[in-house]
Amino acid sequence: MDSHWAYVVERKGPPGCNPCDAKYINATMESFWRQAVMGPDQLRQRLTFALSEIFVVSTVNSPVDIQADAHASYIDMLSRNAFGNFRTLLEQVATHPTMGKYLSHMGNMKEDTTTGRLPDENFARELMQLFTVGLWELNPDGSRRKDANGKDIPTYSQAEVMGMAKVFTGWSWGNGDWNAGFIKPAPAYDLYARDWNHQMINYTPYHSASQKSILRGVVIPAGTTGDQSLKIALDTLFNHPNVGPFIGSQLIKRFVTSNPSPAYVARVTAAFNNNGQGVRGDMKALIRAVLLDSEARDASKVSDPLWGKLREPMIRYANFMRAFDVKATSGYYKIWNLEDPVASIGQNPLRAPSVFNWFSPTYAPTGDVMNKGMVAPEFAITHETTVTGYANFIIGKAERETNWWRDNIWIKYGSTTDYLGADYSAEMALASNPVALVDRLNILLAAGRMSAATKQAIIDAISTIPENQNSGFSRVSSAVALTLVSPDFIVQK
Repeated sequence: MDSHWAYVVERKGPPGCNPCDAKYINATMESFWRQAVMGPDQLRQRLTFALSEIFVVSTVNSPVDIQADAHASYIDMLSRNAFGNFRTLLEQVATHPTMGKYLSHMGNMKEDTTTGRLPDENFARELMQLFTVGLWELNPDGSRRKDANGKDIPTYSQAEVMGMAKVFTGWSWGNGDWNAGFIKPAPAYDLYARDWNHQMINYTPYHSASQKSILRGVVIPAGTTGDQSLKIALDTLFNHPNVGPFIGSQLIKRFVTSNPSPAYVARVTAAFNNNGQGVRGDMKALIRAVLLDSEARDASKVSDPLWGKLREPMIRYANFMRAFDVKATSGYYKIWNLEDPVASIGQNPLRAPSVFNWFSPTYAPTGDVMNKGMVAPEFAITHETTVTGYANFIIGKAERETNWWRDNIWIKYGSTTDYLGADYSAEMALASNPVALVDRLNILLAAGRMSAATKQAIIDAISTIPENQNSGFSRVSSAVALTLVSPDFIVQK
């Protein structure tokens, strides 16, 4: 598949574009949607997206708010490492200039006893809290370990945050073809763009040479270089027993179910700890364990009301576009402004509100979910406004983001080369048979698990529409829209 860097920086548009005019911050969003919809490597695409919601960088309230090239390079980096080793991924994240700018450890300077300056702790804290070990020591099954008094055990203290912050001093631009020093002056755009595609390097004069106490009693000796300090710190984090259950449980929640059993988490942790050949952190083994676990493939879980997960809005929209081969003749996916919770889906790629993403993996809405000690992360952005906004948005897309609408309605208003259109040709052939049409949508969108009540409700609704109205398009678009707002589609099992 095409790289985001090629789309945004090298070519400024999709393959074969003419003109190639994607020269703006939204170019990375265009490339994101193009790969999400057209990419033949869907597992890599889904895993890359999941990783982007764990190792968050964002254009919101950020020093990388308008840098399309920064985000293109970062997402490419996640994609390259999605099926590699977690240790490599961790280092690539930690030294990527986009993360360096976003969490402010690019240009982070060593302590100065004269002025009282201390290293910036932002990345050091999030590296531990969000990217590796979490706040509390865990058992392999994801449950919290307890001390002798039955209390949860913190994974680190403020002193260890300060020690880790020293590790991330002296890091800056890494393209290696300039001698301007640690804090690089504003260069020409082409050189600036190349910088985003090179990992950061360490500049010795700005790296803290003092002793660094980091985690689990590990002390990095005074005089250790920046590169050596980084290796010791990341090796220590990577080998912490929390990483398997902490990252593994999040991927289960992204792909399978919000509330996996402790045994399921423990099996995924075991795969992270050892891929069967003595290798720790093998991402292929990890995702294989997540997707092929006996619990994930247990057909009886479909009827379990406590099993499954809510599809987040971006996934729902991508599912619609992939199901009906939504595309524009120009090759562009000019999908930019999706955050409005009233008129859109309330969620946009590359625009999480903070490093904590759109929702926490431990979020539990008040009521039955919380009372049962369960979680439902995606419900953090699911409420009266966003439910209505999604319905308004997706119903409009099911009707108007279609080839029929383009060819019969929109063509009257001018050029349609950038117009995104769904291909309903297979469904249009079934317009005279509501049962067959709904059966097809059941397989296509709901994995064949639509309830009898939902099927009958959709059949009854579209049967009231004359089969020849708009050559059958009205029936088809209504059936698609009703399926997309049904709980059978929105809840993944």
